[in-house]
Amino acid sequence: MRKFYLLTFALVFAFYANAQFSGDFAPANWTLTGTSAASDASVDTTNAPTSITFNGNDSDFGDCCGLQDDYTVTVPSDGLISFTYDFVNPDIEEFYYVINGTQSLITVNTETGTVSDITVSSGDTFAFRIYTDDDCCGRGIATISNFSFSNTLGTNDNNLLSNTVKLYPGTTNGTYNLEYNGNTNLDSFSVYNITGKLIKVISLKDIETTSIIDLTSLSTGVYLVNITSTEGVITKKIVL
Repeated sequence: MRKFYLLTFALVFAFYANAQFSGDFAPANWTLTGTSAASDASVDTTNAPTSITFNGNDSDFGDCCGLQDDYTVTVPSDGLISFTYDFVNPDIEEFYYVINGTQSLITVNTETGTVSDITVSSGDTFAFRIYTDDDCCGRGIATISNFSFSNTLGTNDNNLLSNTVKLYPGTTNGTYNLEYNGNTNLDSFSVYNITGKLIKVISLKDIETTSIIDLTSLSTGVYLVNITSTEGVITKKIVL
């Protein structure tokens, strides 16, 4: 029998969408770029998904000043990134993480540490960066492990909106009835699987009081849905 449960509206619902370098964050989805055309920077993914090793530029080509190499991925949805790093600095290297071009220093020292709960949004570009002022005299090496992405849903749950929305199973398997008696327009009905991947988005802009939500194209399983309007967002859990 299908059931659905209303999540506690004040709760921030977070769950791991990707553990380590897998899924949306598998090495195949990252891109290595550098400011020097002669850069010999590389990323060793032999130990993925457990860890990757980012080797900075040490080409000794003669380029100078402000050189950097980035290992970049596109963030699939709103969430938090955490990781452990082991950085080796033999010369004048610096290690950063970068969001949409804005860099944040992790370390300039040879050290091991952890960075937790970096806030990112859907569509952001996230990168690890090794910066060096030259391309010689030893390369910076960053080994990154315990990489995790936790997807956050329902952070703006609104009690007023929750009191005006009802969602319950329809008469046909795979459908739900949505009833709304609020004063503002609904916007969207977004469906996520249990790994945090966005599966389906249904526009609610044209509904007035009732709508049949057709989810018959989805496989049997547990899903989270975000229902949004100008009043905020509520999160519900459904089982198909």
